[in-house]
Amino acid sequence: MTDYQQTGDQALLAKLFMLHADALYFFLLRQSNAELAADISQQSWLKLLEQRQQFQGGCSFKTWLFCLARNALLDEFRRQQRWGLSEISDITETTLFSEAEPNSAEQQLSQMQQQQQLESAIQQLPVLQQESLLLQLEGFSLAEIALISNSNTETVKSRLRHARTRLVSLMEDKP
Repeated sequence: MTDYQQTGDQALLAKLFMLHADALYFFLLRQSNAELAADISQQSWLKLLEQRQQFQGGCSFKTWLFCLARNALLDEFRRQQRWGLSEISDITETTLFSEAEPNSAEQQLSQMQQQQQLESAIQQLPVLQQESLLLQLEGFSLAEIALISNSNTETVKSRLRHARTRLVSLMEDKP
């Protein structure tokens, strides 16, 4: 990022986009619908272009980008007076389960049902717990999640602990 920040080289920006665009879109998609995720993703990249000189290197580029996206999404929720989350989005390219292929159609069906139950349970979590969990699933560290969500690390740990406890409870209640 610092190379792009100094030079404005579009080829460097293209590399950053190729590395992070899909992860950003799917993070947003898990918290909204496809149209809003695409809009916020695009807004985030535009904001990055406008504010590239403000990046100070205190965190990774990906953390900074996700922070821009999170803030834009929260702004949109405020504009729409939507503090809850949208209906469950289909997550087709990312999965929360193992990529290994089941042996039979019955196992595939069972795995699909479990994934749908898990996605439904995640959608039922409070917004901040859901956000912390999704960021962790994206591979962010506790410190990075704290930066993105403008919280301290202990708060993030607490949100994740409560999210896991609630997920277990929600999954046990499912048939």
